[in-house]
Amino acid sequence: MSNLAQIPVSPTTAGPVKDDKVLKIATFSLQKYLKESEFADEFLGRGGLQSLCEIIKTTSGNTLAYALNSLTSLMDHDHGWETLDNDFIVSIVAILVNQTLVNICRPATAILIKLACADKTSPNTNIQCYGYDVIHQAMLYQPSFLPTLVQRLQSQDYQLCLNSLSLINALLKHVTDLYRVEFTAMLDSLNVRKTVSRLMNDHPSDELAEHLIEFQSLTIRNAHRRRKTQVSLENERHRGMLEDIWNAAQVHDVQGTTKWKKIGFSTESPQREFHRAGYFALENMYAFTKKDQEAFAKMILEQINRPEDRRCPFAKASVEVTDLLSDYWEISTGYTTTTEFQPLLLSFDAIHHVTIQAFFRLFQEMEATTTDFPKVSALVRSQIKHALRGDGSRSMFEFERAMLGTPYQVIRDRRLKELEWADDLLGREPIKNLRTRLYKQSYDFVKQQRIACLMQGAYFPLPMSQARSMSTGAQGMSAVGGSSLMSPLPTAGSSKRWRFYRLCPNRRILNYGDFAERSMCEIRQEDLQEKIDLTFVTDIHTHSMLANQPKPPKSAYFAPDNTLTTVITNASSISTNNHSSIMGTSPPPSPAPVADPLSFALISGNTVLVQFTCLTSTQYAEWTDGFNLLLDRTIANKDTAEYVHTLTEFGVKIKLLGIGGDRIEVPHGNVDIPSVPPGSGTGFHYNTKVV
Repeated sequence: MSNLAQIPVSPTTAGPVKDDKVLKIATFSLQKYLKESEFADEFLGRGGLQSLCEIIKTTSGNTLAYALNSLTSLMDHDHGWETLDNDFIVSIVAILVNQTLVNICRPATAILIKLACADKTSPNTNIQCYGYDVIHQAMLYQPSFLPTLVQRLQSQDYQLCLNSLSLINALLKHVTDLYRVEFTAMLDSLNVRKTVSRLMNDHPSDELAEHLIEFQSLTIRNAHRRRKTQVSLENERHRGMLEDIWNAAQVHDVQGTTKWKKIGFSTESPQREFHRAGYFALENMYAFTKKDQEAFAKMILEQINRPEDRRCPFAKASVEVTDLLSDYWEISTGYTTTTEFQPLLLSFDAIHHVTIQAFFRLFQEMEATTTDFPKVSALVRSQIKHALRGDGSRSMFEFERAMLGTPYQVIRDRRLKELEWADDLLGREPIKNLRTRLYKQSYDFVKQQRIACLMQGAYFPLPMSQARSMSTGAQGMSAVGGSSLMSPLPTAGSSKRWRFYRLCPNRRILNYGDFAERSMCEIRQEDLQEKIDLTFVTDIHTHSMLANQPKPPKSAYFAPDNTLTTVITNASSISTNNHSSIMGTSPPPSPAPVADPLSFALISGNTVLVQFTCLTSTQYAEWTDGFNLLLDRTIANKDTAEYVHTLTEFGVKIKLLGIGGDRIEVPHGNVDIPSVPPGSGTGFHYNTKVV
């Protein structure tokens, strides 16, 4: 197909599309009808996808917007779009870079998000042939793609900002190990974390806040993966970073046997000393040396000129600081349940830089020796907690003042108050490992508990005022195939006031049925004849998002003959609901969502699949986070987050009861790993994992 005039429009009619207005009306109609599975199958069977892709490549303005929206409707189905080629994906990336109209950028963004998520890790789709790697190849043809996305985060246009952040989150979530370091470096060079931090401080809307929290969680998860990546001299990047650190120290006339010890490593095998914090610790050490090389060289020179037992080892301190901050922000576990903004987390390298300065200051002011290193670390840990408390409202300036301006005497006195047996014990390395293990167990337990609430089922009220206003709309949204994506409501004269929902054991289908009153008896499966396929769910909207949803236009869906709509008109004959033809019909307006404080809805694309109004805040937390965890999303409710935290702390304290009763001494600080025994071979290693 070399141009639009050659697009075949149906098996029986293959005339050229000459009228732009006709094409615009055809693509406008497709937006609605491609949401219906049977119509979509007919459309695909007649070669409609190829024609739609050609329209996207060759049109502009509203026609392009309608065609992109039509494709997003088609991609809501779990089949039929696995044949999109690389050239087409490159054209979508180009559209997103070159277009600024929201009605074009929004569906283009949605298409790329769908492609990024359609990889082998996706549990909710049969199409797994795309993923980040495919998007990465398209990005090579559009070098301004990422800069454009980051620039739009600062746009005054709310939708442009929201769409760009959604796509960045999708790419962060699905980036593969092959490109993880490269992609993270590109985002860092564009200062995306600084931009997101500004958005956090600008009092964002609830919808934008949800995406900001997701970016924050993905940042923690990404850092955790880098933390688990061990440093190796066989890796060219790792080896180069270590050499750059050494060169920045400007240490001269040093024999090879003492080279790395001069800048604070304990041995001459520096890669082994990153075993606790991995490549993440190396990144932060490297960033510190590059930020101010002159100050770094001066710091190293000062330590070299001190007596050996009075030196503060820079390398060891840098790794220790990375570990302390990782513990504070839950990077050590990779799991986070916080629903609060943590903008200082997004400035991790700057926080690391200031904390190292504080470490050296305290080491010097307490006149510590190398054996006092764990005590200095305990003081720094205490001061970090003090300086970062309520960090959602703290600025970088306030943190720096707290870390570098607080007198040593004040920090020491506070630490002395903390040195009761339990508080001291909880900060030690074996207990940190215990907490990490128990946190994962608590998270998994709460996940299963929340999903179990869905499988147990519950009643939800079905107000008749809502039913009367929505009954007509629900009937009007009937699919071409005869079923509605939206769960139907009872008619105005119905006596049924309650709807019972229950998740199937396969966790893919949500069954429900309507009842006149709540019953204490167990609901039988045969009483729940209606069902919703949860594989179609793309989002979960809370009450504030529902209240802000725009109402769809009441424009008529119509199209003349001799266009792509020949396919539409012919295929619509398969309807079992006596649908009128699209000529001159006008769909009823979608129902306006209810903005009850305890309401939420499951969304498929732009369609509300089902809306819930919970009876209590407890039910709201159980069901919203039940669906969140079922769909592999982050926890969104403070109640659930506190539940995980409480279980973890109780678990730690119960374990400590046994330790305290047996008077077992828990080591303070890190246990030194002995050298490899002679003659053990190259494969010998110590297992540092928690059993």
